[in-house]
Amino acid sequence: MAKHIRSASFLAALTTGALALLAGCGSGSASDSGSSTADAGVTAVKVGTSPTLTNASLYLAMENGTFKKHKLKATPQVVTSGAQALPLLLNGQIQFTAADPMGAIKALKEKMPIKIIGQGSVNTDDPAKDSTVLVVGDDKLKAPKDLSGKTVAVNALGGLAQVAAQSAIDMKGGKSSDVKFVEMSFPQMIAAVQSGKVDGAVLNEPFVSQARSEGLKDLMPVMSTSIPTVPNIVYLTSESYAKSHPEVVKEFANSLDAANAALSTDPEKIRQVAEKSTETKPDVLAKIILPTFPAKSLDQQPLQNLQELMVKYDILDAPIDLAPHFLAASS
Repeated sequence: MAKHIRSASFLAALTTGALALLAGCGSGSASDSGSSTADAGVTAVKVGTSPTLTNASLYLAMENGTFKKHKLKATPQVVTSGAQALPLLLNGQIQFTAADPMGAIKALKEKMPIKIIGQGSVNTDDPAKDSTVLVVGDDKLKAPKDLSGKTVAVNALGGLAQVAAQSAIDMKGGKSSDVKFVEMSFPQMIAAVQSGKVDGAVLNEPFVSQARSEGLKDLMPVMSTSIPTVPNIVYLTSESYAKSHPEVVKEFANSLDAANAALSTDPEKIRQVAEKSTETKPDVLAKIILPTFPAKSLDQQPLQNLQELMVKYDILDAPIDLAPHFLAASS
């Protein structure tokens, strides 16, 4: 079950294996080959994704007729990593893919010919609704400053959870440079904190709820502190497909916006969609903190804020101009 609803590292390694692919790609005709025009002017597209809570809006748009209203027939294609998704996107085997935002920015830094055209769930600005939490087991650890010299587990070194945690620690009076981060899978983290193997762990749901039930304590919410409103996932298309099918890309983005807006005011609808798309049991969905879906369209500024943190914490050596890589810039 855990693999279905974790979100922090989905498609984080976007550029792996794609640089070699670019050398063999032509001017872009292959990227058009995967979509087709169905009956009554409906365009069929394939979307790289994984069954997580963060992309419930994609599944809602398929279920409630939103894509159909925008003359699209979207079919999900499950991908397990960015290394798998990006070549499919650039070869035209899929027309869109979900991606971790840091992975997308890294791919743009490597000059991947992609466009950011939409988003799934976003990080809340409400600490009470933050589903990513740094938990500890030692009662002596009461504030971020107490983590100096301590070890904290994250699901991916150099990933979104670590960067967000570093920023949150520094913002709340700690010193992240004095914290040792180690990589560990989510299912291992709770036991590791309990045994003292690590002093803390950055968890997201459903592991936050599980950790609390097993006696671990919240030290601080992470995402709402450091990167509020930053998307948990973004949706990408290739530059070639955006150029050759601009209306399709716009309608896909509009469909996501409509589905996000519908979920933004209806937590029960999130649970209903997730029960089908993630195969998560209703009793689990009833207890966990649900993701936040935006009522507004994708905004460039949160991703710019994220990029600044990536530079600050040495994930990128220098920023890039993100503006040309958004849908609005190509319309």
